[in-house]
Amino acid sequence: MEVLQILILSIMQGLTEFLPISSSAHLIIASSVLDAEIQSVTVDIFAHGGSLFAVIIYFRSELSEALKNYNFFSGDSLLNKLLIGSLPILIVGLFFRDFISAHLRTLDVIAISTIFFGILLWVADRSTKNNSDYESVSFKHAFFIGLIQCLALIPGTSRSAITIICALFLSYSRTTASKFAFLLGIPTLGIIFLSEIVVISTSASIINWLDVSLICIFSFITSYLTIGIFLNLIERIGFIPFVIYRLFLGLFLLFLAY
Repeated sequence: MEVLQILILSIMQGLTEFLPISSSAHLIIASSVLDAEIQSVTVDIFAHGGSLFAVIIYFRSELSEALKNYNFFSGDSLLNKLLIGSLPILIVGLFFRDFISAHLRTLDVIAISTIFFGILLWVADRSTKNNSDYESVSFKHAFFIGLIQCLALIPGTSRSAITIICALFLSYSRTTASKFAFLLGIPTLGIIFLSEIVVISTSASIINWLDVSLICIFSFITSYLTIGIFLNLIERIGFIPFVIYRLFLGLFLLFLAY
């Protein structure tokens, strides 16, 4: 696998995992240019691993503090909020994964989802927001955001976008909504990464460990930088640039579909 391909796939994963744009839409475009088999092995597994490590390292202080003060019976525990918020998508994904793969991974569905949730992001961004920190997200709201996160199983939605949209509608600030969305990705990314590692370890596939190591490293760097830059800019620029980008991307995919 060429270094240029590795770089493209890694950057694409690092950007689309945390920005409120559709990773499915971008991977569709990538698949028309790059080898689909290579893409599935690298992006879906080791690039996800890079993104997982990036968000853990970025929020290492918050996670360390949460672990130090963890109380299984506390509704104020950040870890409990992340766990309860992750359960719905893991359960729904387990039961509907085959249906989604068979019926929803089409270009027109991805295009329409990209446009629809882009418009919804614009509407949510105009709602009233407070300036509370992500730790102020209540246990009830965490579960509700987790339920809405299940919509991310529809290709073209974007996991970060739908969780941010939900938090904005609940009147959290852009930064609070984004931080909680990123933290909520840790259990989800962790399950995806570990399950795919298990699948690889039980298959007879030959893995080029140099390639996948580079994928993981480049994805980690891109993801880490994306999180930092996004959180530093989002209160100033808002979500309108991402809304516009999603609209153009969706229209382009509709053009490809028809």
